[in-house]
Amino acid sequence: MLDADKMTRIAIDRVAAALDAEVVALLKEDSVVRCLGFQPDSLPVKLLRTAASVRFSEVDAPGIGPAHSVSAAVSAAGCRLVVMRAADPFDKEEEMLIRSMAKALGLAMTATDRLTESRELAERLSERQYLGDRLSLIQQSISHRAPLQEVMDSITQGGAELLGVDVVGLRIVGLGERSGPIASLAGFQGDGLEAFRDIPLHQGFSGRAFLEGELVSTHDFSAEFEQVGLVPQIGIEAAMAAPVQHDGRIVGILNVASRVSGRQFTPAEQEVLLRLADHASLAVTDAEAVHVLRDSLEGERFKAGHDALTALPNRSSVLEMIEYELRGATSMTPLCVLYVDVDRFKLLNDMHGHFFGDLVLVEVANRLRSTVREEDLVGRLAGDEFVVVAPGISGQAAEALAERIVQTMSEPLLIQGRSTQVTLSVGVAESLPSLTSESLLSNADVAMYRAKTNGRDSVVRYDTQMREEMFQRADLEHEITLGLKAGEFVPFFQPSVDLATERIDSLEALVRWNHPTRGELSPAAFLELAEETGLIIELDKQVLDEACRRLAGWTQTNPELTLSVNLSVRHFANTDIVDFVAATLAKHRLHGSRLWLEITESMVMANNAMTLDILRSLRSLGVRFMVDDFGTGYSSLVYLKRYPIDALKVDREFVDGLGVDLEDEAIVTAIIRLAEALGHEVIAEGVETEVQKNWLLEAGCLQAQGFLFSKPLSGDDLDLVLLSSTGMDSGLI
Repeated sequence: MLDADKMTRIAIDRVAAALDAEVVALLKEDSVVRCLGFQPDSLPVKLLRTAASVRFSEVDAPGIGPAHSVSAAVSAAGCRLVVMRAADPFDKEEEMLIRSMAKALGLAMTATDRLTESRELAERLSERQYLGDRLSLIQQSISHRAPLQEVMDSITQGGAELLGVDVVGLRIVGLGERSGPIASLAGFQGDGLEAFRDIPLHQGFSGRAFLEGELVSTHDFSAEFEQVGLVPQIGIEAAMAAPVQHDGRIVGILNVASRVSGRQFTPAEQEVLLRLADHASLAVTDAEAVHVLRDSLEGERFKAGHDALTALPNRSSVLEMIEYELRGATSMTPLCVLYVDVDRFKLLNDMHGHFFGDLVLVEVANRLRSTVREEDLVGRLAGDEFVVVAPGISGQAAEALAERIVQTMSEPLLIQGRSTQVTLSVGVAESLPSLTSESLLSNADVAMYRAKTNGRDSVVRYDTQMREEMFQRADLEHEITLGLKAGEFVPFFQPSVDLATERIDSLEALVRWNHPTRGELSPAAFLELAEETGLIIELDKQVLDEACRRLAGWTQTNPELTLSVNLSVRHFANTDIVDFVAATLAKHRLHGSRLWLEITESMVMANNAMTLDILRSLRSLGVRFMVDDFGTGYSSLVYLKRYPIDALKVDREFVDGLGVDLEDEAIVTAIIRLAEALGHEVIAEGVETEVQKNWLLEAGCLQAQGFLFSKPLSGDDLDLVLLSSTGMDSGLI
């Protein structure tokens, strides 16, 4: 459920849009809670108070001029909704709509407040973990707007488990226009739900809870029935009932019954029933609020044209808007479309869950709305794809707008207490006389994909050559899929050497593609696309398996040789990688200590609980870890301590300047000292000169790799190197 502030903001925005109003304000006890149309530092509070105190008025609004005003009571204590516009006066139908919207807003605010109170109660009952867990599940189903029947079933099933009773029943009647009762029954054998649903709330023992408006309890159920001249239900010994309320009136009864002889419900059990009844009341209030909001604010047309998660226009509405704007676009006043995509969103979803991902999308939508111009339309197409329709600006101006949008995401999002960094890729396309709405949107989409291939977090403007490149990219994805099936991806091996002896200590497996028509391809030709499409998972597994097979063979003459393999961050979204590594090591009869896995700084910084569990599980196999390209990201020393890291790999960008650049030397020195302090090994990559080698050796870096020692070699070529000599020199290159 949205918090009260967001609920109020969304409601006010929709009121303004529905009534074409310049000003919409919510006041509570003469204080302005939220106002659309005036800047916060120049609110005409006195004017708004005066407008709120009367039903109709004509006012002189600052910055607007003469305007018509309508006020309506919000069904929350002391709240009033004020709507102003400079156009025609409000007619009777519009006044009724305003009052309906005000009531809907009040219901939504009440539901939000009740859920907050419920959460606070669950926290106070934390010492009763089982109860807290059950209430949390019910809260979650309410927050996620599960159907009311589903929530009611959760309450009755939870009541049966928490209280250890034989029967739990919940009946609700008289909700809005839905005259038929709804019911849930747990623990009752046979076809009794329909009969139970039709029992009047005031009838029988549970009717006392309805008439008295409070919990009732008995340990002598038969006597209760005999007092009113009714035949008791056979076998029931003890019972409780509590009222369910909505909008100040009783609309339901939650009752429990036990067949255990001598059963008496304790005060603690009565408190549990009251809490469950409160949750039932909350569910009813929330369901009714949703029902009223949908009927009064959205309507069928709104629902058909808007996205349910973000309330933004959906694809069909966006295309309608583009088509409308295209009819008025000219060479002097063109139309531009911005296609916005959240970078690596699938990975974020996999690592943190879809509910977390939905919250991210809502925040992205909010930032987009706050960044674009007033005349621009923001829509959500599907998944993590958004669009901005920007009429009357050139492609150059649209690029500037897109840059502002990208910049809005530079500040991290705070989602469920977690600071989350999100970037956007944006494609920009400008209208031409021959373009349709679909083709203009498609052009922007193509430009967005170019922005992704350029490294993401960027803006690209469409040109005709991009479409051909997109087709080539689709062909490449298909070829990668075929290549994986044909076993065309193989590891090459670049040695890491002991700088003092220049003997081979370890090998890094680097993937190459033996393409059937284009020959040997380096990772630059395919790795980014494999990562983006998820094909990297299978590719990494094939490389790891073949590299371990090769290592097992070299072990015969080089028993101390180890292997390092790069793994995509995608592997750490589920635990399958642990089983695969364990099976691969067992298959080739290798101990885990022979294997290093290279991980990225970005994965370390994610600080994800699942990632940490996976690393620890792999560590239990003996596998060791090194952080690749260390120093180029944003590593935290806290995370380096928390994660089971064994080595840091100095990026070639810093190694290039050794012996000539004091800043690079200072950075590499700091990394070496940091590794020593943490008890980590340190490996320098990209060593190409004797000057670099000698500097590293003097600085205390004992291991390195680079073209000075060897380029990456195929497995067959490395066979010859490792077998070319014997004894202490068996590892010489």
